Amino acid sequence: MSNAKAKTIQLLLYDGTLNGVINIADSAWNPGEMYASPRNAVKELVSLDKYGVYLLLSDDRVYVGQAQDLERRIKQHLAGKDWWERVVLLTTKDDSFTRTDIDYLESVLISKAEKTQSLDSDNKNKGNNPKVDKFRKVNLDQYLDEALFLMELIGITVFGPERKKLTGRRRKQTITISPTAKLPGECYCKPALPDENLKVGIYVKTAMQNLQSSGYQFSPEQIECYGSVEGSRQYTTRNLPLFWLLKDGETRSTVKEQAKVKRYWKDEFIFGEYRFLMYSQWYSDGGNGATKKEFIDWYNTL
Repeated sequence: MSNAKAKTIQLLLYDGTLNGVINIADSAWNPGEMYASPRNAVKELVSLDKYGVYLLLSDDRVYVGQAQDLERRIKQHLAGKDWWERVVLLTTKDDSFTRTDIDYLESVLISKAEKTQSLDSDNKNKGNNPKVDKFRKVNLDQYLDEALFLMELIGITVFGPERKKLTGRRRKQTITISPTAKLPGECYCKPALPDENLKVGIYVKTAMQNLQSSGYQFSPEQIECYGSVEGSRQYTTRNLPLFWLLKDGETRSTVKEQAKVKRYWKDEFIFGEYRFLMYSQWYSDGGNGATKKEFIDWYNTL
């Protein structure tokens, strides 16, 4: 019999959609909580005045910092860094982290990002020397384990290889998303498309991340269709599939040498048992890739 344990994951959508600030917590993470926000909604995030560690994120890059004065730091990053698309804040419900806790979490996350070669070059501060006793270290490692699991759930993969080693057993857990949990086979509510003002690449990626976070499940027939050139040509004019399907044991790193995979985002999308990379060459007018309208038309068929 499996030793997997069910858990409840709770999502609070501040503007009622997946396009704004999201507050995430789960039943195995008390008192931890996480906030995620796209760049264009970051003002709402900083107004929460929470204490913890923040991450600036793109597909393959991360900047790690301490959120002691989050509003000031984010304003600096908005002016000085144009590559990040998303910010995540790791904190607690009761602001119970000490300065030493923050130093430790920041240091470990920086180390993980260095190992996956995803750390932003501006992250010159490698974190303060963490001085936590062995008992507190166990608690913080458990906190971080759960935080990495939740980040993977919403499509954050910059800690990839280390993440797979750390939480292989967690992939077998049964997850219940509250309050919109569904039984296997039931339909999930498909999220609305993102803000039309987003750049087309960010627009498509945000739509896919929102779809993943909503619990949407692709059928085997859909996966076969979108993972083939013939099936995908029903929706775009490109001679590449919408999804680059990953087999058991494959990762973005193991297939990166294949020439065509360069036309897919480095993010790994996970929908139930299916893992894939998403075609990334999207343009407003077509260009050398597919059009935004083609994506919208495809999305509306789901």
